[in-house]
Parts: sequence; structure tokens; C-alpha cells
Amino acid sequence: MRVFFIVGLLIAFLQANTFKVYTEELPPYNFLMEGKVAGTSTKILRDLMAKSGHKIEQDTVILASWARGYHEALNTKNTILYSMARTSERENLFKWVGPIDTLSVGLVAKKSSKVDIKSVECLHNYTIAVMHETAAESMLLNIGLKTEELERFSNVHAQLRKLQEGRVDAIAFGVESTYALLLELGLDPSEYETVYVLKKSDLYFAFHKSTDDTLIEVLNKTLRAIKK
Repeated sequence: MRVFFIVGLLIAFLQANTFKVYTEELPPYNFLMEGKVAGTSTKILRDLMAKSGHKIEQDTVILASWARGYHEALNTKNTILYSMARTSERENLFKWVGPIDTLSVGLVAKKSSKVDIKSVECLHNYTIAVMHETAAESMLLNIGLKTEELERFSNVHAQLRKLQEGRVDAIAFGVESTYALLLELGLDPSEYETVYVLKKSDLYFAFHKSTDDTLIEVLNKTLRAIKK
């Protein structure tokens, strides 16, 4: 009887969590549509929360800059950030639920600019736009680029405009998302090309590191069931 009582308390504990959730503009995984955050990852998250008995604070996913969401998930309990690439640098900073999907991280440039990157060394010849604290930035720094060589930004739309106007040579971001965002801005994706692929990365829901391990295990099992 005591065992059943303890299990009952554990289930009640696990079902009582309310999370503040942050995301960024990263179609088709997460993006703003008619004033609400939508996308494939968003749908999976809502299904995950519903099936596991947890709640999203005020039933609202906050679309913010990646830097803000990253800071909150890193420093605030009961906070989730998605869709995040799980990298070695981030491994011990968060608790992970996933994978949700796979993202190609690479460089996209205008075809007319004739950007030619045959090796890592060639990257030093170009001005590359990159979002602060993203997997793309970490990958570029890890292969030898310096911070001062990068055009760092927090607003992807503004940087895509710079790319369109020729003020940067390439943008390092999720490849699929870059083309979707170009279309969203009224630009022709066929005028652009992927000039270098850094890595294919699995995407996850990143939870604040204080999140209970048992809860993370339950959420991962629930996610696997949803994906099946």
C-alpha cells in the first residue's frame, strides 16, 4: 500500500508542472502564423504537454530572440527552449527531450555573389552573418573562425535583408529555415544557394538543468509514443 501511495505522489508531482516556453522564428519547426506560434515542433510540444499532463504557462509560447530564450532556459527554472540543436558545448547546460527532427546547419548565399567555399580555410574570405549563441556560431568558432570575423545578430529577418542587399556574403543558419524565411520576406529562394554545410544536427526541447531527471525520462517516453 505504501508503494502505491508513493507512486501516486510521484505521478501527481510529475503532472503538476507548468513551464514557461520560448522559441524563435525557425520555420518549418517554429514560426509565427496569424499571431500565434505554429510549426511542426510546436505541435509536437503541445501534444507532449497534453499527453503527459503538464501545462504551458498561460497556454502561450513566447516567440523571442534566440539570445533571450537561451538566457531564460539557462537561468530560469521550469523553462523550455526549442528547437535547439544538441551540441557537445550545450550537453551539460540543459536537460534534453527529443530528438524532434533533424536540421541542416550551413551557409546560404546569393547565387550572383559567386561565393565559393571548397574548404574551411575559404570561410575566412567572406563576411558571414550568424546568430549569437546558436549552433551555427559554435560550429564556426570550433573550426577556427574568430568572433570578430562574424557579423553577429539577434534578428534573422534584418540579416537576410543584408544578405539580399549584398552587405554580407552568406548567412549561417538552419538551411531549410533560411529558404522558408526568404520566401516569407517576399524574396525568391531560387536566387540563393547552399554554399557550405557545417553539420546535420538533431533538434530537441531544452529544459532548464534543474528539471527532475524522472520527469525528463517520462517526457522522452511520451515523445517516443507520440512519434510512433
